[in-house]
Amino acid sequence: MTDPRKWTRSALLALVLAAPGAASANGGLATGAEIEAAILANDIVYDGIGMERHEPGGRILSRSSEAPVGRTSVGEWRVENDLRCVRWTPTMDWACYGALIEGDTLRFIDGMGNVSTGRLVPR
Repeated sequence: MTDPRKWTRSALLALVLAAPGAASANGGLATGAEIEAAILANDIVYDGIGMERHEPGGRILSRSSEAPVGRTSVGEWRVENDLRCVRWTPTMDWACYGALIEGDTLRFIDGMGNVSTGRLVPR
């Protein structure tokens, strides 16, 4: 298994702080506890793209707006070292992301600085 900590929290924070307007109100990335609380209480809606639901126990459901009706992808998630990590099959490497949470906006940031922005929608 590949180490999910390819990108450290410090490296992600440096990328975030370098991007204008990207830092959260507290000036940094969310903690693991903050990420977990946000994603367990809310669905994440990516406007025009789809949605994700993180379930207790580590199951993630993803529905793309392009997916056929009734089709949902199922994978795994976990929070490790203040990063949200996902994989879609047991043989895949974990992909880990830092998170910025500002109100109902959630931004996941990968190790290259790419940002995926979603909206937190209470269940």
